[in-house]
Amino acid sequence: MKKHLLLLGLLMTTHAMASPDWLSDSKKGCSISELCAVGTGGTRTIAERNARISLSKIFTNKISSKLSTSLKSSGGEIEEDVSENIDEATETALTGTEIRKTYEDKVSFYALAVVNKSKAGTALKSEMEIIDAEMLAISKDGEDIEKVKLEKLYSKREILNRQYDFLTGKSILPPLAYESIFTQKKSAAKGVVIHISLDEDRPKIIETFLAQTISEMGYRTTTGQLRNKDSTHIITGQYLPEKQYINIEGFEKFKFVLKIKAMRTGTNIESGHLITEVTESGRNINQASEKALPKIKDFLKNNIENLNLR
Repeated sequence: MKKHLLLLGLLMTTHAMASPDWLSDSKKGCSISELCAVGTGGTRTIAERNARISLSKIFTNKISSKLSTSLKSSGGEIEEDVSENIDEATETALTGTEIRKTYEDKVSFYALAVVNKSKAGTALKSEMEIIDAEMLAISKDGEDIEKVKLEKLYSKREILNRQYDFLTGKSILPPLAYESIFTQKKSAAKGVVIHISLDEDRPKIIETFLAQTISEMGYRTTTGQLRNKDSTHIITGQYLPEKQYINIEGFEKFKFVLKIKAMRTGTNIESGHLITEVTESGRNINQASEKALPKIKDFLKNNIENLNLR
């Protein structure tokens, strides 16, 4: 009886010590047609989240340096939101991610995240096809001012294509050559002057940021109350604080409201508008404003196309 118990104890000890081989080599947890990564954490939920993060880092690290080299060699002035586009493309590719296996020892939890390369590639291809259709439509029938968007679309598509190539071993040529896109962008922006004038407390931080953002899109911008006589488009509006009630001694609360609209010069027809508000508190208005500004700037950068500058 003692021998049986000793043997059982040895078997249980051996089983407890034998961790799955995918912990040290994630590839052993999936097939050649899949991509996988391991995550660890103090709880199962954290381990699963970290496994997905590890999987996304594989995509990001594989394409970032190659993408940067590719775009620079094209001679373009690519927007500063490349990293954001990489995140979006990675999210598309990893839509079908599954947590295939989990493991727990006395210290941590472990999870194995797996994505099918073919399915991820199909999702990326679908996104590229949508962008291709938009690029062709703008190039063929879009107004000149719309063609400034082509380079940004190309950059977004190139990121998708790099990830598609990483997964499938092949790439899909864009419908337009980069040289053509860059030429169209420069030509389209040549005759456009956008004047920006906002009702805003000094210093005019939002007016300046808006002008800088639009300039990075390829347009020429001017600012101030006196409209530039050469302006083809006008952006007006306001960015003002509204004091709110707060029952905390030593702190003040403000709602920062942004309202802007765009129109062609010489018309009263609005082409687009943006409205948002951010509420923050601080020991004074300056501290509250410092908290609100990054959120306002992110909103402008992510929604500026809704002004429909055309």
